[in-house]
Amino acid sequence: MGRVTRFKFREFRDAVTGTRITRLTPPGCNALRNYFYQKAFTNNGHQMLLGTDLGGTLNFWLLDLTNGEARQLTSGEHENIQGAYLSADDRFLYFTRDNRFHCRVDLESLDEKTVYEVPEGWVGYGTWGPNSACTHTAAMLMKAEDRVTGTGWDRFARQYEVQPRQRLIEIDLATGADRVVYEVKQHLGHPMFRPFHDEQLGFCLEGPHDLVESRIWLIGRDGTGLRKVKTHAPGESVMHEFWVPDGSRLLYVSYTKGEKNRSIWSVNPDTLENTRLMDMPPCAHLMSNAAGTVLVGDGAGQLGDVADKAAHALVPDPNLYLFDLATLTYRPLCGHHSSWAVWRGNTQATHPHPSFTPDGTRVLFASDFEGELALYLAEVR
Repeated sequence: MGRVTRFKFREFRDAVTGTRITRLTPPGCNALRNYFYQKAFTNNGHQMLLGTDLGGTLNFWLLDLTNGEARQLTSGEHENIQGAYLSADDRFLYFTRDNRFHCRVDLESLDEKTVYEVPEGWVGYGTWGPNSACTHTAAMLMKAEDRVTGTGWDRFARQYEVQPRQRLIEIDLATGADRVVYEVKQHLGHPMFRPFHDEQLGFCLEGPHDLVESRIWLIGRDGTGLRKVKTHAPGESVMHEFWVPDGSRLLYVSYTKGEKNRSIWSVNPDTLENTRLMDMPPCAHLMSNAAGTVLVGDGAGQLGDVADKAAHALVPDPNLYLFDLATLTYRPLCGHHSSWAVWRGNTQATHPHPSFTPDGTRVLFASDFEGELALYLAEVR
């Protein structure tokens, strides 16, 4: 911990679009990014959080994008790289270790503190998401006896079949105090505070997309006002919901059994009015720029998170796309060419999970197209 090294960035041009791309992480190691809606960059865009096994174990590092200096932040085992986030004031890294301890690292001193310990008989599950001020985080717990073993998409499907007892909770990051918002015997995921509206949280019903009848739900912070965002149409699946940064809308991806393309939908969280914004290529994950005017999406590989794989088969799309929400048009940004393969039992690591830098001029994404898992920045022109 505290080790400092310098990454040598490598620039190249996309063969089709001509977009300038920078490989950030060096050969000889694997690198992962956090989940696409978690804070990865400091507010000025100069530093970026990542996970790498450069030292033999997957740990957190902070990369200076102005000079390539990388500083190791942690040195423990079993750190949840994809669920991590930087604090709103850029002072701390928050992450979960061993599915039990939610930890805080001071980015200056590297002092580490456990801010929350999962109660006995439960385990932490999935990606935990903070409120805008980063004073509280929304988290998922699962009854330990209901957690299935194994790896990959097989484990994902079996976990759905078990229908585990789960809790949506909120945690005070200053005191470690927790409060149960919702508890049910059903597979849940993606806990999220509505940005700048701490009184409302979102979550999803997890499982193979074609078996989940109504994925996205909203609930009051006090546990009241549980609301279904959408009842799926026949053959429809919904996935990868996210808030636009000002909290005014929740966007999600919709696709229908037997159809090749997908569509972008928006929901008003106050009225629950769902609006189809536009059709798109078969992208999996979308994220908006800070202004909420442009989206970036990753063309998908074959879906592992559906039960009827034959009915949802598609030609893998190797591109990243930009979507203009004012003109409802899109264009390819560059190829990501990632395999979407399960990596060391992790179903998410090779997904590109693109997101914008704070100023919207570049897009961060992951890919294994050069053999190792690596992180890249693509210039937005």
